[in-house]
Order: sequence, then C-alpha cells, then structure tokens
Amino acid sequence: MKDIETLKSTLSTLFAEHYFAVLATRACDHLHTTLVAFSTTEDLKSLFICTPRTTRKYTNLMQYPSVSLLVHNSSNQTTDTRQSMAVTITGTATEVAPDRLKSARDIYLTKQPHMSDFTMSSNTAIVEITVNRYDIVTHFQDVTILEIQNNRVVGP
Repeated sequence: MKDIETLKSTLSTLFAEHYFAVLATRACDHLHTTLVAFSTTEDLKSLFICTPRTTRKYTNLMQYPSVSLLVHNSSNQTTDTRQSMAVTITGTATEVAPDRLKSARDIYLTKQPHMSDFTMSSNTAIVEITVNRYDIVTHFQDVTILEIQNNRVVGP
C-alpha cells in the first residue's frame, strides 16, 4: 500500500465511511481525548471539526494547537488484527477565519448534515486541522506514513 494515489483513495474511502474520530488535545499537564464528528477536504490536506467555544476541547485547541486524531474501522472482533485499519492523523488546529467560514461549513455539512443546527450556532467554532501526516496501520502492525503536505510516503 505504498503508492500515494492508492493511499489517498484508501484514506478517502475510510473517511467517507466513518463519521467520527478520537481527538487528542493537550492541556497544561495532561492529555484529553474526545469523540468528534469530522470532515476532510478532497485533497486530504485539512479536516474540520466543530466545537462550542466554552469547552475544554476548544480551550486546549487554542492554547496547544498540535493535535492527533484516530480513525479506524475495527469492529472489536478477533479478525481485526488481519482486517482492520487505523489511521493516526497529526496536525495543527486553528479556528476558521470568518472569510473562509462558509466554505469550511459547506465541506463539514456535506458529510455531517445532521449537525447543521449545532454548526450554525454562534457559539460553535469550526476548527480546521492542517494535516501534517497520516500514519496508516494495517494488519495490526504494517505501518505506512504519508506526509500529505509534501505528497510523499516516508518510512515508519
């Protein structure tokens, strides 16, 4: 699975089939994980999440913008060691600027239309995560790393 176009196609399929990711953020002295609904750009260089500005998640994202997300297709079966895929996404989070808000919201709501009321709330921030890399694990231990901004596969 080292071909870049095949990797991108595999990631696009996984992300289209799964609505949620586990987001890891940092606070001063600890890490915090939470489940988030997400959407990606077509080129896979960015993804979007939404969160109220009053949450610990938002505070962490704004203070420490380096984040990690996990998306996987495991089903909690013993066969997952052979058949599942897990993708760790690392990147940098920023709140979407007002001039890009409509396009970011459109991308997000294309995948998550059921989140419309939440997304349109004046208290909800749309956060863009600029992806640095995807660590793709298949067969429980086969790792491929895609540096998406440079469009290259690197060793594990």
